[in-house]
Order: sequence, then C-alpha cells, then structure tokens
Amino acid sequence: MKIAFLAESFLPDKSTCINGSQVQMYNLALAFKKAELEVHYITLSNANTRKDEIINGIIIHWIPNRHFLFSWIQNIKVFNQILDKIQPDILYQRGRSPLTYTAAKWIKKNQKKFFWGSNGENSCEFWKQLKQLNKSQKPLWRKLLLFPDMIIQDLLIHKGIYGATKVVNQTYHQKNQLWKNFKKTGIVLPSYFLPPTTKQQQKKKIVLWLANLIPNKQPEFFIKFAEQNQDLEWKFILAGGTNDKKYWQSLLHQAAKLKNLQMIGKVAFEENQKYYSQVSLFVNTSINEGISNTFVQAWLNSTPVLCFNIDPNDWIKTHNLGYCAHGNEEQFLHHGRTLLKNYEQIETIQANCQQFALKTFAAKETIDSYLKLFKS
Repeated sequence: MKIAFLAESFLPDKSTCINGSQVQMYNLALAFKKAELEVHYITLSNANTRKDEIINGIIIHWIPNRHFLFSWIQNIKVFNQILDKIQPDILYQRGRSPLTYTAAKWIKKNQKKFFWGSNGENSCEFWKQLKQLNKSQKPLWRKLLLFPDMIIQDLLIHKGIYGATKVVNQTYHQKNQLWKNFKKTGIVLPSYFLPPTTKQQQKKKIVLWLANLIPNKQPEFFIKFAEQNQDLEWKFILAGGTNDKKYWQSLLHQAAKLKNLQMIGKVAFEENQKYYSQVSLFVNTSINEGISNTFVQAWLNSTPVLCFNIDPNDWIKTHNLGYCAHGNEEQFLHHGRTLLKNYEQIETIQANCQQFALKTFAAKETIDSYLKLFKS
C-alpha cells in the first residue's frame, strides 16, 4: 500500500517553523513506514534548491515555497503533478489548508482514499481562516488585502472536508463539531508519539513553557506566573520563537525584569526531549488547542501539565495529570503556586503521567486502527 502525506512543512526541515500538525504527520509517517507501507511526503520548503530524497525511509518530494498573495494556487498545481506521478492509494493531510481541497479533488478524480485529520478544537468550524484574520493584530489595510484570499481558502477547505473519505478527530469535541457543521461522522483517535528512548533524568525545580510565540499562545500569563512566584526557589523557562520582532521585544522587556525567568528563544524539536525530561512542571496558556503535542511530550516524560484553558477530553482532571483552570486567571495562578509550594503533590501526579501517556499515545493499537481504516 502506498500513502502520501500532503504538508506545508516537514519536521526535520530547519527552513520551516515547527507546529503540532507537522510533528504528528512525521510521527505517523515513521510508524506507517515501520508497518511496511510505501510512504511519500510531499511538502513545501523555504530551501528552494532541494531535490527529492529519502529521510528515515520516507520519500520526500520538496516543493519551493512561494511567499506572495494567492501563492497557494501555484503550489496546488505542483502537488497535483507529483500526485499524478506517484499515484498513491491513500492521501493523508492534517489541519485546515488549501491542501485539504487538493486532496479531496484528486481522490475523486483518481478513485482513491483521503483521510483528513483535524488538529484543533476549532478546526471543524466554518470560516475559521476568516475569523482568525478578523481577530489578528494586522493593520486594517492588510486585513482588507487578505480578505478575499481567506474567503476563498475557507470555501475550498469546506469542500475538502466534505470530500474526505474519512475524518480522524483528536477529541470528542472535534467529532461533535464535525457533525454539527459538516454532518460527517468522525473517528476519534489520539495523537501518536514514539516513546522516549533516553533514560528519565532527575527532575529539577524548573517550570517550562514551550510553544511558538504568538498572541494565541498567551505567554504573558506565564510571565505573570513567574512574577508572582519570585519568592520560591523555582526557575522558569520561556521557550519559543517568533517572526514578529515587535512582539519578541515586548516579551523580552517583560522577562528581563524577573531574575527567576529565562527566555531562551526557539528550541529545535530534537532538543525538546532534554527539557521535558528535566523539568517538574509544564505550563500551557493557549487560548485554543487540540491535543497539544507539548502535553503528550510532557506526560511521556512524567511531567504534569498546568493549563490555563484546555483539558482535552477531560483527561487532566480524570487521570490526575496536572491542573486546568478553564480560563480562570485567579485559579490558574493560585493552583500553580500551590503545586510549586507542595512538591510532593507534583511527585504524586508524576507517577500517573507516563503510564497514561504510554498507554494512550504510544500504543501500537493506534497505528493498527489507522491501517484497518485504510483497508476498509
């Protein structure tokens, strides 16, 4: 069986940014290769001169990324040319993108199968691109310029979701939203991760925040958390990169006032493990997430999660994997401080985290479920 991933970036490609969909598609690609599928990965890259190559058994087809308005239209043509050449049996694409429509249209023409994966709690909504543009801090003139582009992208994405053979959701909320908006029945499968291969290190009194530095991730709440716990013997690490220099300088200015907070910038994905294995608490302050890969990586390394907004599938509460404040700033700061002042509570939670993560996210049954779907 031959499968092709359609992506806007590839995890080991250092010319592109890391995001959750990228991590998940790479993990699945490795797992499917291990299951003896012929795995192709068609992806954009900012490195314009790359030739097709094989990385970890995955056949990579590079497409130079173009950075201009409506550039995705030209990119779609190249994706179609490569698909026509390799003729995969299965297409897999994750997250909302014009590639969702590309995959659905191609499989309809070629009588193949397309599996679309939702990647966030709002990924099965209507007009997501347009809503994000409206909420963004871009100047009005730029919003007006991008408005037609976002409308067209949303319309095509909706057609793509309708045209998918099957939809795989991360959470039951996503499945419910899919039915509400598209009248399609999703299949809930957890994110997939390879278990850690390195020995668990001794935990230190370090609190970690790691994500892309964008307003939606709300790193300001982590800085405030560090500020309110300067009297405790804990170190706070704020990790992540951004292309927004003004936003970076604003955060850097806030962080520089605190002796207990270190802002370290972007961390390469392959270096994440050393942080997760050492820290005692991971903090997520995002407005919206699906099942964040950072949650999974933390839990796989026996690290509890303190979350401002999100408890996917109520796992944090049900399995005692940390604490979620459900958007209540006072509760977030209070319970976070309670954990830091009572390290034995953290140690109790640590015992649950890795056991839950190995059973839920590193299980062979997840890959078996995908293979069964492909053959159905």
